Amino acid sequence: MVMVPELGRADFRWIGALASVVVVGCSAGCSSAAAPSAMPIKPVAASPPPQDDGKPAVGGDGGDLHSAALEQLRIAPMGPKTDKQNSIVVPLPDAPNWTRVRFLTVPGLVGFRYGKSHHAIVAGFVTHVDDNAAPGACSKSFESWAMPWVEAFEVDLHHDPPAAFPWTLPAGPPVPGVALPVDPSPPVAPAPATILPSSLLGRMRLPRPAPPPAPPAVPKKIAIVDVDPLYAKTATILSRESYAAAWAAYPAWDKACLIVGVAVPARDDEARAREVRDRFVNEVLPHVVVTTPVEPKERY
Repeated sequence: MVMVPELGRADFRWIGALASVVVVGCSAGCSSAAAPSAMPIKPVAASPPPQDDGKPAVGGDGGDLHSAALEQLRIAPMGPKTDKQNSIVVPLPDAPNWTRVRFLTVPGLVGFRYGKSHHAIVAGFVTHVDDNAAPGACSKSFESWAMPWVEAFEVDLHHDPPAAFPWTLPAGPPVPGVALPVDPSPPVAPAPATILPSSLLGRMRLPRPAPPPAPPAVPKKIAIVDVDPLYAKTATILSRESYAAAWAAYPAWDKACLIVGVAVPARDDEARAREVRDRFVNEVLPHVVVTTPVEPKERY
């Protein structure tokens, strides 16, 4: 049995900060298209964080250790990570060094942290709407859900240019009592059999039987998913940090939305944190896969 680490009260700031940087919007005071830090990316060798022991962490390493971990996230190959119910697949850079975690304060579908020092965190949540195909419905539902957490934080938000991508919705569950279409053309009578001498049968190659007809193709449904890249500065009694972050809202299941967000703390390396965030925007969020046709019921 694999134990999933818990993010306890000491890590409350992470879920609050993640909610802040991906939800607040201009209600907290923000500006658009903030310019990246003028500081160039300092050379550093990529290195994964030390092995995560799964215990709660009370702080995060900065300096070269953090920069090396971010560099690893910037260049490492992608690998798949799943939630406990195997309902979604999220490609993550340097996938073996992400640890699946759960939030004690906020139930979610899945959470991952990169190293015990939280060099990055990814979270997935589920929200509910009457019609997730309505424009902006999933985004608005997450904003309403997260706002109580956001109000505990003083957030200075800057929006970078938004992005969007086409996303394939999961196939719906089979409908009871609905049969596959039947070919309306009349059956063709088989040709009369030809009886050959036994001396010829041994030298003949009999044709292979035709394979059964394939089931009719079901058209794939495509949705346009919007991505909001942000840079946020949080200031509370528990935390005073800056994050590069992004989030996307997917119309994943009937009357339910999947929200996937990433937060990357800057810790004096804002330019590299932004590059890691941008890699998630381009290479992770567009390739999230929902593998179940119905909403998973468990929360962690």
